[in-house]
Amino acid sequence: MSLQLRDANEQIVAWAKTLEDRVAEKTAELQRAHSHALRFEKMASIGKMAAVVAHEINNPLSGILTYAKLLRKWVERGEAATEKRAETAQCLELIAAESRRCGDLVKNLLTFSRTSAVNIQPSDLNAVIERALRLVQHQLELANIQLQLEFEANLPLVLCDAPQIEQVMLALIQNAIDAMPKGGNLWLVTRMSAVNREIEIEVRDDGMGIPQDILPQIFEPFLTTKESGHGVGLGLAISRSIIEQHNGKIEVQSEAGKGTRFSLVLPVAPVVNGARRREVLVER
Repeated sequence: MSLQLRDANEQIVAWAKTLEDRVAEKTAELQRAHSHALRFEKMASIGKMAAVVAHEINNPLSGILTYAKLLRKWVERGEAATEKRAETAQCLELIAAESRRCGDLVKNLLTFSRTSAVNIQPSDLNAVIERALRLVQHQLELANIQLQLEFEANLPLVLCDAPQIEQVMLALIQNAIDAMPKGGNLWLVTRMSAVNREIEIEVRDDGMGIPQDILPQIFEPFLTTKESGHGVGLGLAISRSIIEQHNGKIEVQSEAGKGTRFSLVLPVAPVVNGARRREVLVER
């Protein structure tokens, strides 16, 4: 009986070893497949990025080249300072505008891919949003958009990089402006969460809304509902990246023809020895 038990135990050990070897083999295969899939996904993303960047930069560069050739012709003929003076100024302004477009595109790409340190410190969220509003106040007036502010007073400080949160608010407000070409209403709301130690931000408009087939991918890079030349679809992707790096959340609800609502949640700054922590550096 002892010999039989020993043989049985040896068989079990052998099967266990065989099973471990097969699990290790399959795990290695899965890891290789996963690495291959990641490389493929990365190459596909790079290819998509290259195609979008080439297309978006090529258009303004073509305009710059065309107007530069035209200006050179007028200068050689001596017409730039005489009968073509007004047209010359207009061409130069167009060249400057198209150059800014190229610069903005490169800046957005760098923002989307950067891994530098950010400065995190307790900030007044209402004040951050007000700074963003001052930058687009003139645009809101020109677009005939009525601003509806509902800021909860005496909110606790939020632990964040204030310029980055301001960038997120500018992106959301700009999207709302673009969604209301004939005017409308823009609501900006801040409030303390009733459940957690978090502050909620709501950016809502009554514009054209987002098609339902696009809504699930709205935060993906290079996805845009704007006309060609008016954006490359990085604003919302950058915004989501910033909010997630702040341990927050961003969600969207929209219905075509009835407007869009973005909801953001950011954690309140922790209290240390009865006072809010003043400054922390984090890597992202």
